[in-house]
Amino acid sequence: MLTRTESRRELLGQLRHLMLGDTPVPPSMPVRGRELVAATAAYLRVGRAFRNGGLTTALPLIPPVNTDRPDRHRNTEAAVFCARDAAWRLLGLARTLGGQHLCLHESLGVCAGLRRVGFPADVVIGYPVIEIASGGEELHAWPALGSLPLVGRPGERPLGYVELHRYPEEEPW
Repeated sequence: MLTRTESRRELLGQLRHLMLGDTPVPPSMPVRGRELVAATAAYLRVGRAFRNGGLTTALPLIPPVNTDRPDRHRNTEAAVFCARDAAWRLLGLARTLGGQHLCLHESLGVCAGLRRVGFPADVVIGYPVIEIASGGEELHAWPALGSLPLVGRPGERPLGYVELHRYPEEEPW
């Protein structure tokens, strides 16, 4: 019988093989549990600043990209896969500890956490391409690596939203 940890590792390995085929994933690329603790702390710090002081208070707290893991800076399918895995785990932990929040709050936190562990994530703010059924206009925010969204339904952002702005304002990935 597999333990819960072994079962998760096995399933993640099967998913990795399904998504990436025989593409090698460097051992330093996946985010380890101890790194996730530091990422969660960064998420919660930025989230608290956003809740208390808004965007102008939270943005300065987004850390620069950690350069200890250079494999995570590459524009590869394996890097995106590992960043998405880390983003979903981070979001789950943060929601468990602090509850669910608006998309901008969560995107800022995920961006901060991923940058803390070495992925060059950004927060993207976009406008819906099609009119909302209620007649209202609503902006949406999501964490991204380059042009690829890290959380949300696959394909949602490229088809449904036009990018308006990206934070932090740095060179693109």
